[in-house]
Amino acid sequence: MMKNFKRLFQIVLVLCFCLCLSTVAYAHTMWLNVTDYSPKIFSHPKYAPVPRAKTVVYFGWGHRYPVADFLSDKYLGDFFLIKPDGSKEKLTPGEGGFRAVEIKEKKEGGMIVAATITPGFYGEIKKKKDFYKLRYAQYAKALINVGKVSGNPFSKPVGHRLEIIPLKNPNELKLEEWFEFKVLFDGKPAKRVKIRACSLFSFAGKSFTTSTDNNGKAKIRILDYCGPWIVKATMQLPPTKEFKDKCKELSYTATLTFAVPKT
Repeated sequence: MMKNFKRLFQIVLVLCFCLCLSTVAYAHTMWLNVTDYSPKIFSHPKYAPVPRAKTVVYFGWGHRYPVADFLSDKYLGDFFLIKPDGSKEKLTPGEGGFRAVEIKEKKEGGMIVAATITPGFYGEIKKKKDFYKLRYAQYAKALINVGKVSGNPFSKPVGHRLEIIPLKNPNELKLEEWFEFKVLFDGKPAKRVKIRACSLFSFAGKSFTTSTDNNGKAKIRILDYCGPWIVKATMQLPPTKEFKDKCKELSYTATLTFAVPKT
């Protein structure tokens, strides 16, 4: 009973320190959570006879980081892993509420877990049949360092239309330092994109807000907390010719989750 109480207390504690991720009240956001962003390679005669590292990835969906709602199959698009050797592996989400999936790796290096939302329309406007407030597309990445990692193995884009690229391996960050990154849209620097970021342990939804410069770059300062962080980029554009008769605007969102090591 005491064990269950402690687990409940931990869950409540985590949920108290969350960030309101939505820049608009009606939009859900997708991100990826990881139980261990820096798993070590280990072996055990019974449980791990072949040396490997292990971690678990699960989906965040809604308005509050780290967890808020359950992601339905109808929303999930691509879900894949970029391994340390650069190869790409399709992932199958788990059957539970947060679609958790276990990832095992035998080699040291950087791994990227990536996911997308199937694009769709939201907010049908009254008296305008088949016309909506927006068409949305969302992209998420999580950065994982397996064992000892040198340099920045996360500098190569995975191909998302809107994507956050770290200019430094977050595993090398320390408190008070700046974490710099660039945002790409269709492979080019994305100017004046809105940025929000926070630590898992930010009190009362405290977050860092900024925007990208003319080179698509932005930075946040790692204040107060180590551990998991999330960065969110949002971009709104007028509808293209293809969608001008279907919606008022195009909405793109990208999230990046990572961990700053404890010093």
